[in-house]
Amino acid sequence: MSDVASKEFANLKVMHADAVLLKEGGQPVALLPGFGFTAGDKPFKMDLLLVPFAHSGYVTRLFFERQIQGRAGNWNQHRVVERNWWAPSWNHVPASMRWTQMLSAHLRAVA
Repeated sequence: MSDVASKEFANLKVMHADAVLLKEGGQPVALLPGFGFTAGDKPFKMDLLLVPFAHSGYVTRLFFERQIQGRAGNWNQHRVVERNWWAPSWNHVPASMRWTQMLSAHLRAVA
C-alpha cells in the first residue's frame, strides 16, 4: 500500500475506529462497518465501502449496504470485494480529495 493510502486510511480510522482496509483490483478500499450518518433527518447505521479511485464510470464511489428510499437517485447494485452493494448516481467527487472529505462529499448525495 502506498504511503498516501496509509495516511488517508489512518485518518479514516480516527473518524471511524472500526474501518478496515481492503483491496479491490489491487487498489485500496475502505470498509466502514456500522457507520452512522443522517439521511433526510433520519439516523442510519450501515456498512459503507469507500472506493477512492475510478469505478463503474464514476470518479470515486461510496457504496451502501442497502438503498435509502427517497434519498439520492438512480440506485444500482454492484459487486465489490465479494459482496453486493448499492450506490446512487453521484459523480464528480475527485480522487484528489482526502478520504475523509471524499466520504463526506459522497454522503451529501443522501443528505
